[in-house]
Amino acid sequence: MNLVTLILYGMVNAAMAITYLFGKNRIYEFPFWAGAIALGWFFPQALGGYLTIEEYPPGAYASGLFFATFCSIALWAGYEFSVKKEPRQAGWLGVPFYTKNLFLAGAVLCALGYYFQMRLLSLPEEMLAQTQWTGAAVKYLFLASIGKIGFIVVWLLYLEGRKWTSFKLLLFVAPGLLMALNAALVQGRRAGMMNLAAYVLVGLWFTRRIIIPRGFFIVGLVCGLILVNAIGTYRAIMRNSEISLRDRLSEAAQADYTSSSKKVLEKSGGEFDNYIFYSKIYSETGLFDYGLIHWNGFVGNYVPAQIIGRGTKQALMMPLIDYRDLAREKYGHTFAVGSTVTGYCDAFGSFGWLGFIKFLWIGGIMGGLYRHAMVGSFLGQLLYVYLLNIAMHSITHATHTILVASWVYFFALGYPVIRWARVK
Repeated sequence: MNLVTLILYGMVNAAMAITYLFGKNRIYEFPFWAGAIALGWFFPQALGGYLTIEEYPPGAYASGLFFATFCSIALWAGYEFSVKKEPRQAGWLGVPFYTKNLFLAGAVLCALGYYFQMRLLSLPEEMLAQTQWTGAAVKYLFLASIGKIGFIVVWLLYLEGRKWTSFKLLLFVAPGLLMALNAALVQGRRAGMMNLAAYVLVGLWFTRRIIIPRGFFIVGLVCGLILVNAIGTYRAIMRNSEISLRDRLSEAAQADYTSSSKKVLEKSGGEFDNYIFYSKIYSETGLFDYGLIHWNGFVGNYVPAQIIGRGTKQALMMPLIDYRDLAREKYGHTFAVGSTVTGYCDAFGSFGWLGFIKFLWIGGIMGGLYRHAMVGSFLGQLLYVYLLNIAMHSITHATHTILVASWVYFFALGYPVIRWARVK
């Protein structure tokens, strides 16, 4: 049964990725990217887990992979249902905008975001090195996020325009693009790499209908999937400040990234182990959170303890089981620093076997945005590019960001300014 569920998970995600890879102009649709990250990141860990199956509680491996397969199917189904819905009367996503006003709105968001990004980076190094940021760091991080929204606004206008040397657009595009390149190439962040791909590839498709040749796309995808499991090797090279950036890039180009992938295949990975053990705890106790994890995340991230007091903030949060302590006490599993629990885990932890509903919802969100983007909706294009990497994080990290956090950022900080640019 363990092998059957492993093969089933691989086949479903391979079918999803191949369908969009070889479909006409479908490479840019979310299920392709979701299937690719599932095959390149989660499946190798699951294969490594199969080779060390005796380390897991009885039945936990098969049930965990079976649920993950359900989530992939739900994501695919939700996307297809939403992207093919009959067009209705245009809602808030279909509102037209004045190009001049859009530029002004994007410029304001960029300027504010870049300013708070500089304030964040100017904080003491010991404060930034903390794993849990508090106080000024949290405030600046929250406000700096509007820079990303503003950058995408101006970036889409830049790609759509015919003046590639437009000074006023480049003035705001260049800093955001440099930060994206720094996050992807210098810091070696997976999210930065995916954001850069979304900005360039998907942005060109929406605005100019420029299609990357499938052969180049496949080569880039294979390289990316190899690097996603060996990102630690790349980061170690790029963070070596004792040598020049040119030497670091040269060393990174010649490094052996296959050894990290081999380790994952031999011993699984921390994320897969977390998922199996923690979902087993939820299954045994039956103490699901029924979505309250998102409420706690909202309170924890956005309700300021400095204003209402830590006691009041703590009282607003709902008591949930500490699955990490239970897994450590019962099975000896410890959470590795730097690892994640995966979105599959928090979906199961919310509603048990019905948790696949979260992925059905995520697929529906991305399908709806893509449908609007393809008929010229600026907000549809903006939000699809903004959320593509975050939606992929629903597999690798958690579902909270795509379902709650990103919308708080957008509607609280970005949308009020962008809405000003609409055609009245």
